Amino acid sequence: MARNVLVVKMSDVLIALDGGSGTLSEIAIALKLEKPVIDLGGWEIEGMKRAAGPEGAVRLALSLADCTSAE
Repeated sequence: MARNVLVVKMSDVLIALDGGSGTLSEIAIALKLEKPVIDLGGWEIEGMKRAAGPEGAVRLALSLADCTSAE
């Protein structure tokens, strides 16, 4: 469980694929921390953004992330 918190805390945006309880845990943590979560796995959870395929998810993630903060 601690790994899930660390993954989410270190992320700007999460892309959720199909998975199990670990993925669901990461989604819940991200939403509680008000981090954007993009759905690619058929999750029907309020607050998640939907993308049309992997390329759409990456485009959306880049648009939601603050990519200039590392510069």
